Amino acid sequence: MRNKILVALMLSTACGAAHAQFKAPPDRTGLYVIGTVGVSQGNDRSASLARAESNLGGPLDSVTVDGRRNNAGVLIGYRFNEFFGVEGGFADLGRLTLRAQGGGSTFTSTSKIRGGHVALVGFLQATDDTAVFVKFGGVWAKTKYESSDGFTDDTNVFRSYWGLGLQVHFTPNVFGRLEYLRFNNLGSTYSGQAAFNHYNLGVGYLFK
Repeated sequence: MRNKILVALMLSTACGAAHAQFKAPPDRTGLYVIGTVGVSQGNDRSASLARAESNLGGPLDSVTVDGRRNNAGVLIGYRFNEFFGVEGGFADLGRLTLRAQGGGSTFTSTSKIRGGHVALVGFLQATDDTAVFVKFGGVWAKTKYESSDGFTDDTNVFRSYWGLGLQVHFTPNVFGRLEYLRFNNLGSTYSGQAAFNHYNLGVGYLFK
């Protein structure tokens, strides 16, 4: 009798341990919002010099291009299951500022790029509270170009983009995100089309 009781206790303990070991991960599905801040860096070498050369009437003596910009954005998304979700939002995508000198004169131009974007997101849980993710999607970007001679231009383009990052849940609802995004060929004929790298930090809320 004692042996039967001992065996039953051992089986019960083993089942409990197995259940604890193979427990289901926390449910992270549902609607979420994220606010992000970060830095974007455009490819300075892609800036177009055509209008500067035309305005200054010849070869340029010096050119400086600044493609660095602090940015912010907002995202709304929905995670369907443990592995996939979709998200979209609006962001300041980048800025290129050009300053050229030649023939004793100076020419400047600024290109501001903003737009909406949407992406499919793939998640891989590293722990119960930590996941790595990748995303691939498209962006509708508007470039506003302004130069010192009074010329302005608005250009709209659709481009693909991709990203990857790390997401950590601090509570069942609140999480943080660190991500890298790559936007290709943003800009216009006048500004030049440049690749922009984004390095973002975000805080999100999962509605449960």
